[in-house]
Amino acid sequence: MKETQVVHFRVPLFDEPGMELVPGSHTRWDTQEELDVRLARKRKFSSDELSTGKKIPLNVGDLLVFSADMIHRGLYGQDRLAFDTLVFDSSGDFVDYVDDDCLPSQQMLKQINNPTIFENSLYLKSLNCHEHTC
Repeated sequence: MKETQVVHFRVPLFDEPGMELVPGSHTRWDTQEELDVRLARKRKFSSDELSTGKKIPLNVGDLLVFSADMIHRGLYGQDRLAFDTLVFDSSGDFVDYVDDDCLPSQQMLKQINNPTIFENSLYLKSLNCHEHTC
């Protein structure tokens, strides 16, 4: 847990109920309640609120930055549309989680002032693809 960190950036495109985060959960194991909710067992559901959770409403243009290793979930009930970006150490094995549909095309890259973060993701995916014979 201490060696890898993934930082999540969320910018909502509409006002939304936001996120529920459990502060500090990225540095420890789940409590019994958190595990039961995560695994939807013992009459718990993944949509249940956590006594350790903090709700953070988000408005258009807000920026929420948190550890993706932290227990978190979206709060639903309205249309949710946001620009979500995950940033991670390239030495980690996270590139498998990068969805090709979420990366800009070469044409889009030309319109971005500083596309470095996306270019790095595309490069890492190409390396990973060669290793796994895509």
